[in-house]
Amino acid sequence: MNSCPTQGSLAAWISVLCVISTATLAAPAESNSRPNVLFIAVDDLNDWVGCLGGHPQAKTPNIDALARKGVLFEQAHCAAPLCSPSRTAIMMGLRPSTTGIYGNLYWFRDLPQYKDWVTLPQYFRKHGYLAWGGGKLYHQAHGKFSDAQAWDHVYSTRTGMIPPPKRYRYAHGLRPKFESNPILARLIDWGPTDYPDEANPDWKTADGAAQFLQRDHDKPFFLGCGIYLPHLPWYAPRKYFDLHPLQDIKLPPHKPDDFADIPTIGKRMGERHIKHIRNSGKWKEAVQACLASDSYADACVGHVLDALAESKYRDNTIVVLWGDHGYDIGEKKIAKSALWEQTTRTPLIIQAPEKLRDNSWNTTVTTCKRPVSLLDMYPTLIELCGLPRNNKLQGRSIAPLVRNPEAKWPYPALITHSPHWHGSNHAVRSERWHYIRYADGGEELYDMSMDPHQWHNLAKRHDLASVKTDLRKWLPKKNARHSRGRTKKTNK
Repeated sequence: MNSCPTQGSLAAWISVLCVISTATLAAPAESNSRPNVLFIAVDDLNDWVGCLGGHPQAKTPNIDALARKGVLFEQAHCAAPLCSPSRTAIMMGLRPSTTGIYGNLYWFRDLPQYKDWVTLPQYFRKHGYLAWGGGKLYHQAHGKFSDAQAWDHVYSTRTGMIPPPKRYRYAHGLRPKFESNPILARLIDWGPTDYPDEANPDWKTADGAAQFLQRDHDKPFFLGCGIYLPHLPWYAPRKYFDLHPLQDIKLPPHKPDDFADIPTIGKRMGERHIKHIRNSGKWKEAVQACLASDSYADACVGHVLDALAESKYRDNTIVVLWGDHGYDIGEKKIAKSALWEQTTRTPLIIQAPEKLRDNSWNTTVTTCKRPVSLLDMYPTLIELCGLPRNNKLQGRSIAPLVRNPEAKWPYPALITHSPHWHGSNHAVRSERWHYIRYADGGEELYDMSMDPHQWHNLAKRHDLASVKTDLRKWLPKKNARHSRGRTKKTNK
């Protein structure tokens, strides 16, 4: 048989080779056309932002402007009301009740079954993205708890603010009141500083992201930027305190007998420390300091968003802004680590560029009232960026709600917290109801349409038994035991 190609077959082979060559060249071009992701985390940011109305004196113009351009999820809740468990759930796409990561001293890569788990930034790297991260994105900005292996490059390893000179610290005189909890004793402080914005580590983290956006990149990118403030201590440049004059500060609503109708575990999560601040007359100072810290964090966010707006990537970048959990400044406690709305609700804004939108998008509505979980960010970004689905994740893609904030959504948000190391406590947040079930069987139920401050526990009402039954269906069937991969490390 003659193996020499004929003129016709040679033409056919040339045609095939041209197709192969074209496909090979097209792959990178298709990859480069994928949207970038700007992933901004703000530590301990609760609903004290203008667009969420958690405090009437909040001044956060940059976050508010982003909310007007994107979709603001008014009922976004953390997977766990504590830094490391929340961020671990976000980055892994798995619930705390699955991983057993309930506390800040546990690291998922110390567990054999999760040692090689592909986290959110790693998944984007796996599919052709450049992943840069800086600041507090995991539990810490440096060391093991930063998961440096997840990124192509870590551009910032410092967080927070330059503290005032030692002689000006703890001027509130309350530190001895908190000595039963050394972490809080160290962290609960506030006050203005005289350093310029640009001198502080949080601003430098924001500026690192801004500089990244000014460069040329030959791949689509996943850029993480983690701002530490308003995590305690609440130090911020003086001008941000001046934005919130102490004499004008309005205190959050508070009910003196709030805990009279809640179970024992709930009481333990509650008023152990805020009473010292209230009784000392320092509550207004604490509120002022938190509002000032929110405003400074907002300025850092604005610096990054301005850089994006001035870059060539502005029309092809999905922006996601989130806080890792809520934070209570006196309604029930002074801290996180509880299952009430004040400690579980957090900002979540997703802005998709116009080039991603088609006629199926509802662009007239910019707020979504459906309950969602921060756990949902991993699968959502995968879908919005057109990457292959990751079937190992437990979150649900809320891309349908990004496209149409009024779309039907039958799912509640599930929150897990285990502060006493004896079992898991959970909250289920539907559009109307906030249900809490503690490890010992204690319950709380609130009608959020009538009782937004959660002052009236309805769990014992017989006529609402069916409501509790429906909400219990969303509780995990199994709860992982607490991780044994404990690391001796100071809590942040």
